[in-house]
Parts: sequence; C-alpha cells; structure tokens
Amino acid sequence: MDMLDVIGIGIGPFNLSLAALIAPTPLRALFLEKRGAFCWHPGLMLPNGRLQVSPLKDCVTLVDPTSPYSFLNYLAVHRRLYSFVNKRSASTSRREFTDYYQWVAQQLGTLRFGEEVLDIVPVAGGYRVSTRAGTYHARAVVMGVGVEPKIPACARSWLGDTVYHVADYLDRPPLRAGEEVLVVGGGQSGAEVVEHMLEHAPTARITWVTSRANLFAMDDNAFVNEAYMPGYNRRFHTLPIRQRRAIVEAEKLTSDGISAELCNRLYDVLYERSVAGTLAGSFRLLPGVAMEDINRRDERWQVGLTALATPHRSRTQADRIVLATGFQPRTPPFLQTLLAGACLEDGLPDLGHDYAVRFEQGMPGPVYLQNQGRVQHGLQSVNLSLVAYRNSRIINSLLGHAFYPDVPDQQLLGALDQADDAAAEVDLSLGFEAISHPRRHAAIA
Repeated sequence: MDMLDVIGIGIGPFNLSLAALIAPTPLRALFLEKRGAFCWHPGLMLPNGRLQVSPLKDCVTLVDPTSPYSFLNYLAVHRRLYSFVNKRSASTSRREFTDYYQWVAQQLGTLRFGEEVLDIVPVAGGYRVSTRAGTYHARAVVMGVGVEPKIPACARSWLGDTVYHVADYLDRPPLRAGEEVLVVGGGQSGAEVVEHMLEHAPTARITWVTSRANLFAMDDNAFVNEAYMPGYNRRFHTLPIRQRRAIVEAEKLTSDGISAELCNRLYDVLYERSVAGTLAGSFRLLPGVAMEDINRRDERWQVGLTALATPHRSRTQADRIVLATGFQPRTPPFLQTLLAGACLEDGLPDLGHDYAVRFEQGMPGPVYLQNQGRVQHGLQSVNLSLVAYRNSRIINSLLGHAFYPDVPDQQLLGALDQADDAAAEVDLSLGFEAISHPRRHAAIA
C-alpha cells in the first residue's frame, strides 16, 4: 500500500486549514472525518452568533493571502465582496463563516467524510490508520479530533431533553410558555443562549448562574491582541511550563470572555424589561455562584447552588437546565495509546515548536497535535487567530524546509532579550566600561 506523507484525523477548522495550505505543496495527504459533512457547532448556530475574531483569520490568508481558499475569495465568488466592505462591521456571523468552511471543504479532494478512525498503530516508516472502510499508511499523523462538551459531574447521569449542554441547544425542544430555565455558565455561549431565550421565549423565567464574579467582557483591544501574533507565540513557547500555565490563566479573558457588543445588547434588553415592570420574577442573574447538585422531584429539577464568596447555600427549581460549561479536548482511545509514551511537561505532552509530540522512545514518524496545547503553546493554540500560522509550521516540518516563510516579528510590544541584559549591565557599571568604550555607551544612551 502507498505510504502517504500525512494523514489528518478529524476535519474541523484546524485540519481544514491544514488541508487547504497543503494543497499547493508536493505533500501527499488524506484527511478523515467520522461525520458525513463539515459542520461547526451546529447546535449553537444561533441567528445572532458572531465570529469573535477577524474573518481574515481564516484557513489561509495570514500565511498565503493569494490562496484561492481565502475568505475574501469566498466573498468574491459569491458576489458579496462589495456588500461585505460596505457593512458597518468588519466581522461576520458564525453562520456565514461556517458556509465559508463548507465551501473550502467542497473544493478539496483530500477530504473523506463519513469515515471514522478506529485505530492508529506505529509501523515501519510511519503509522497504519484503520477505519471501517479500509486501512491507510502515512509517515506522519496530525490529530485534529476537536473538542467535546465539558459536563459537570453532578449532571452527567441526568443528560437528556431537559438537561443538556449548549452544544445541543438547537437540537432540543423549544422552550414552552412560562417554563423555568436554569442556565449555568457565564461565557460567550451562555450569553448567546440567554439572548436567544429572551427574544424567542419572552415568558420563560430564567435564572442564570456563573462562578465568575461578573459577566466579564472579552478583552480584545489592539494591544492585548498582540498576544495572538506569531512572535509572541514563539517567545511564549520558550518559557518554563509553569510560567506558561500562569500566563494562560492570567490571559483567559482574551479568549474566553463575552463580546462587549453582546454584553451591552443583553443589558439593554434587561433594562427595557425593568422599565416595563416585567423583569422581576422573569430573570435572575447570580454571579459568583456554583451548581453543586441536581435531583429530580415531582417532575422538576431541584438544584443546589453555593455562593463562592460566602458559605451560603440555597436550592432552586427548574424545568430545564442548560449547561454553558465550556469544552475540553477530545482524547479518543487511539490518541491516548499514542500519547502513552510522550515526554511530559508538568503532566502535559511536551510539544515542540512545530506542535509535534516529543516521545520518550523513538517513534516511526511525527505526531502533531491540533487544539491540544492550551498550556504548552498558549491560548493561541485553541483559538482561530493563529490556525494558518500553526499549520504553516507543521507543513514546513513535514517537508523539512520552509515552503511557507516564517513570519518575522511585527509586534509593537517588545521583550527583553540577552542584548538588553548586556546593555543594562554596562549601563549600571561603575563607569569603566563607559570610559573604555565610549561608542558602546553612546549607543546604549
């Protein structure tokens, strides 16, 4: 059987970008996906759902602006380029961006949908990838198996039509008039669902709890977004792993907050309800509160809530519970088996600058991880911002040379380096260096 250069496992936005950027290279690639077609969080495709990054952070543009798979070319092909430019907002809806992704997928002959990977086994010269449809061989694999809902332990045994994650929101029955709903989680998806409920189920009684101290907006000013540039990413990866972990926690709201626009829209809706006298009894927002337990009694859900800043506990009732509790990386059994021999950094797989796993023992070929390096490579690795850049590094690694030139530092934010350290040492000396090397001192001054 022919040995391919690379097989991608899963076809979400990250591996779709990889397939698009591989297209003009000599690499022989195949991408496998268990779903029958490309989809991107279909249960959350709400009418007001907006992309939280620039649409130029698409599959290819920031690495290959002339690629036929760019979002701008998508707009041109669909005769919306001028209309898009005329819009007041430079952003787009998640619905349009999903349509863009599907348009890209339809053009790539290396994608195979409806073919679930069952096993990956190291063999001579690479890996054997098995599906129900057949067996393939490649010298490298790229894991892009995506994420899965993060479900609180107290809710796992109750999942169904009236207790579910926001990822399934549009797949569940619509709210009934007067229904009592508990929404758990104060991030973007929770806010989008609450907005949808307020608009489409105006008589529902909503209780919204979040362990966060408030509904914090996403921090996306221009200087903060310098953290989503290649130069920052390269420097971040050189830091000790525990320092990286602390930075990720400190920078969480650069990726995990609610868009300011949505926060303000929600506040306006609630204010108008207050003016009309319909807010009391129909909506409660409880920040700094965690859900502790769930029980079923008299055909209703009894939920224990705890205030995190005090020992106060209480119980509330609900007809429906919507869990906006985030997502976590999927780790199917074949991935767990492959990673069993990985070198670890603070308990996490050690990833090189090219996102390849470092192993304790020699492996027959590289294993690259997409969306599995939140701490190792920072929040940039789970965000769309650097998807094209990351895939350019994977491609260059596969080829052994720079097919896609590395992006030079373009940041306004600087960083101390060894040259700065040397300069500081001279500047802080007793003056002997300044006298002996006047030109060097002048340069520092």
